[in-house]
Amino acid sequence: MTTERLTVPEKLLIAALEARKRSATFTAEDLVVEAWRLYPDTFGLSGYADKFPDSNRVLTNIMGTKGMRGKGWLRKVGEKQYRLTSAGLSGGEALLQGGPQTAEQSPSSYLRAELDRQTAAAFDRLLSTGAAKKALESRPEIVSFNDACGFWDITTRSNANTLNTRLADATVLLERAMEVMATKGDSEGLKLATAHITKSQIKLLRDLHIEMQTRFKNELDIIRRRTDERVEKKSRPLS
Repeated sequence: MTTERLTVPEKLLIAALEARKRSATFTAEDLVVEAWRLYPDTFGLSGYADKFPDSNRVLTNIMGTKGMRGKGWLRKVGEKQYRLTSAGLSGGEALLQGGPQTAEQSPSSYLRAELDRQTAAAFDRLLSTGAAKKALESRPEIVSFNDACGFWDITTRSNANTLNTRLADATVLLERAMEVMATKGDSEGLKLATAHITKSQIKLLRDLHIEMQTRFKNELDIIRRRTDERVEKKSRPLS
């Protein structure tokens, strides 16, 4: 991995992976300190880079459409508390491996030969949604926007950062399942806690995920314009 080629958000992603080694949930301050420790020239206070971190630069690159949350790498779970998403873990692993792919091009490299417990649980949740059931019953045309919200684990009051994170998580989840199924016959399928799913069914869900983003573009664009996180606090909590 060549540090000079990393963008500022990618450097923060590496710092977040380091912060995560101590706790899956970490604070903005944890990220500030870790980013400065790893990349003092990038995250040090101007004129005092070797003595103090520039917290504003870190916080600026957490938020916004071009920041870590906008890219779907980081999920806010409390006041100034964060967790890496599946997409963030995947992207960070790609960067650490120093391969030809970037953090935004490698959606599933950190996961191994089988779905891990967290990923399997997420897939079970997805299968329980109305959108998934309608798609698997060959009725994708009657999927509503509310069904789509359930599929992506958002609400109509979600904000842009939550939307970007959940869309990225769904992409990682479905691509990972397809990757696992590539090593299996379709009849063998994938066993989950509450279901057994085949390769063709996973492809149906992946196609649905892509198609819904086009079908409900107008509705999603409304959410993408909503950057005020206070609005979402009135809606149900998201896992």
